[in-house]
Formats: sequence, structure tokens, C-alpha cells
Amino acid sequence: MAIAAFFNDGGMDMKNKRSLSLTRRLDQLHRSAGALFGVFLFVILFTGCWSLGSDALRLWGNKVPLSGELLPLEQLLALQPRATMIQLPEQHNPVITFCQDMGKSELSYSAINGKLVVLDSPTMWLVTLHKNLFMDFPGRIFISLFGFVLAVLLITGLVIQRHRISTMVHLPRVTHLKVLLHDLHGRLGLWCYPWLVLFAFTGALSGLGALGTVSLGERAAPDNPQIIMKTLMGEFKPLKTPVPTAESSITAALSALQQTVPGFIPQTLFKQGDTWVIGGVRNGQLSTSNFEQYQFNSKKRQLVAVRDSALQGIWTRAFIAIQPLHYGQYQWLPKISNTLSYLHFIAGVSGLILVSVGLVMWCWKRNHSLAARFIVGSCGGLLLSACALLAAMPWFTVLLPIHFFMGWGIVCIASLLCKNAQLSLLVCLLFSAALLLFASIASYLFSLLPFSRINLVLLCGGIGLLCILFGCRKLSDTAKGARSEYERSITK
Repeated sequence: MAIAAFFNDGGMDMKNKRSLSLTRRLDQLHRSAGALFGVFLFVILFTGCWSLGSDALRLWGNKVPLSGELLPLEQLLALQPRATMIQLPEQHNPVITFCQDMGKSELSYSAINGKLVVLDSPTMWLVTLHKNLFMDFPGRIFISLFGFVLAVLLITGLVIQRHRISTMVHLPRVTHLKVLLHDLHGRLGLWCYPWLVLFAFTGALSGLGALGTVSLGERAAPDNPQIIMKTLMGEFKPLKTPVPTAESSITAALSALQQTVPGFIPQTLFKQGDTWVIGGVRNGQLSTSNFEQYQFNSKKRQLVAVRDSALQGIWTRAFIAIQPLHYGQYQWLPKISNTLSYLHFIAGVSGLILVSVGLVMWCWKRNHSLAARFIVGSCGGLLLSACALLAAMPWFTVLLPIHFFMGWGIVCIASLLCKNAQLSLLVCLLFSAALLLFASIASYLFSLLPFSRINLVLLCGGIGLLCILFGCRKLSDTAKGARSEYERSITK
């Protein structure tokens, strides 16, 4: 019995040692990959959060209302009667956009007051940075690869934190800065895990799916590669019973469509001769306006055909679902779309904080290293330059992308020259907080617009950065038992 107990205990010890060894190896992989790719992930997540609010930021930068009663559609369509492509206004983005041809002569107007809205506003620079790094299609593919990097970090992080899942309901400890950062990093990863997985895989598949579609199109139909996209969109199916309209106008067609198919939400209009194509989303059907469309014949005064993604195969429907899931487009769930959009944004910000905390933990122990100074300069420079952009937009009408990137580069160089990465980080946080508070308060006082959700986000962001700044200063006081407590916390 004693011998058996001895061997059982020995087996358990060996099992625990192997488990501990695996955890440590994965922890090392997690830290190394995070440090190596963390800057790129920070840039992608920061600009991704910015992209989620880009429509509201553009309106805010143009000094037009973000919400209010929309003008009648007939009055809005009369602003550009010759337009062949139209993006209809929505409650979250009250803007109507006209285009004379595919990708040409775009003009946007506020659907609330009819004021011209500049499309190429400074707020869109970071959106472009998120989508393709200003490198068009190759940049999009490069960005998508980091979806797999994030997936690796999430998988290894979950294995490392598997024994602490039961502590998800507990708040992070505030005994010391290192302990707080470690707990916050782990808790955020566990709390937002489903959303982060969604971001990782949809981001990766977005670029690679586009690459596969383009490559297949060039091989299958070199003379007409767009045929693959048309195939994915599916053919129009004639309606069994065409829907008559009172008039030949597009507004009459939209009214008839709303009465006939109340679950359909129109978003786009495209004119092809005497035919209008009305694109939108269906209630409860995960799709986009490119795959959900109705044809309206103005001569016959009838809705004559429909394109429905529900008739597509499962893999095509999965491909269609990537974009709305990645960018938080939940209009197909109208009753809870606002709630889901807010949760999507909060999860994105949480992912950004997660990566930031991981980088801070790595840099804090390597305060004087060149790598730490580069990380702080790159991430802190992006944050500071973006905050400066928000503060400058209402006052400077002539801003160019070079101004933004010059500011980013100057901060990065200054951090490299400074021998103290912690000091550089605190300075970036201080100035970023001041700029956000200035942007929020000044725009409210001088723009003559009501206090909007953008003002609220900027105000909360400034206060949050100040709290982080003073919290770091207070908790960073060294204590003899801090390191041992921290080491115990990560090896439990």
C-alpha cells in the first residue's frame, strides 16, 4: 500500500511538473509574441476602435448634428437628382451620400440640416490606416495576418489563465502596480474572450477571403474577374407577384417595399437605366446591402425581382457574415442593434487596453532598454497624435496626413532619445488626457452643437487617462514584497 501510494504521489508530481512546464513555455511564447507583435496589434486595435466611431467622428469634425429628425427623403434626393448611386441615411449615421459613377464624384450631406459634409476628413486617416496601412490591397492582406497573431495570443493566454477562470467575477487587486496590471490583463482577456476571438478570426478572414476571391477571379475569368463577386452575390429572382407602386418615383418604390416587406431596411440605391436596385438588410438575416436587394422598374411601376442571401450556400453566407460581424454592423437586428454596437465598441476598447497592459508589463521591467523605448514611442506617439488631431480639427481647416504622421514620428524619436521609458509613457498619457479634455470641452462651447456622444467619449477618455496616470504614479512605489507577490500571482 505504501509503495502504491508512493508511486501514485510520484505520478501526480510528474503530471503537475509537466503541466507547470507547459504553462511556463506557453507563458514565454505569449510574452515573446506579445512583445514582438504588440506594437502592430496596438495600432490595429486602436485604429479599429477609431473606425467603429468614424461616422460619428466625421460628423463631429464637420460640425453637424449627430442625431435629430431627418429631412424628408424627397428633399434629400433633390440635392443631387442626377446621382446614380446613393447611400441612404441611417439613425446612427444621418448622412446621405451621392455618387455619379462607381467610386467617382462622391458628395455627402447631413440628413438633418442638408449641410455639405466633407468625406475626406482627417478622421478617415486612421480608418485607412486600419484597413490597409495606406498600401491598398497588399496592406489589407498584411493587416489580416495579425488576426492570426491575435488568435495565437488568445489561445496561449487562455491556457495560461485556465486555472483562474473561476476568479473572473473578482476585481483586480490594487496592492501594487505589477499585481494590478497582471490581474487586469488576465481579467480583461477572460471577460472579453468571445468578442476578441470574433475580432481575430473575422479580421484574418476579411483580408484572406478578399485575396482568395480576387485570385480565383483572375484565374477563372482573366478578362472579367468581377464575375466571381457577381456569382457570390447571386442572381435576381423574379417575384412571383410583382408589387405595384403608386408612382414611378423611387420614393414610391421604397414606400411600397416597406409595406410589402416590413422587415427589410433600405440602405443603398443604384440606378441602371429604367431600373433601380434597392439594397439593404433583412430583420434577423446576417448580411449586407450587396447581397439583399430588390429591383424596381420605373416604367412598369413595379418591384419585379429580388436577390436574397438566404438562398445561398452555407459557405457563401459565412463569407457574407464576415464584414458586418467585424465592423459591428448590427442593423439586421434592429431592436438590439444599438446595444450590440455599444458592446462591440466596449469590447474593442477592452482589447486595446488588454494589449496596452501587456506591453506596459513587458516594458516596465525593461525601462531603459531600446525596445521598451521604441514600444512606448510607437504606441504613445499614435495615441498622442490622434488626440492632437481631435483637438486641432475644429480650429484648423487645412490638415494633411503628413502632419499626423510627423507628430507620431516626433514622439517616437523623442521617446528613443529619452533613456526612461516609464517617464515617456507618463508624459504621453498626461498630454493625451489634456488634449482629449480640451477637444471635448472646447467643441461643446464653441461649435454651437448639443453635447453629443463624441463629447462624452472624449471627456471619459481624458478622465480615464488621468486616472491611469495618477494610479501608475501611486502604485509604482517600490516595496520589497511586491516582486515576490507578483511572482506568486502568476504561478498559482
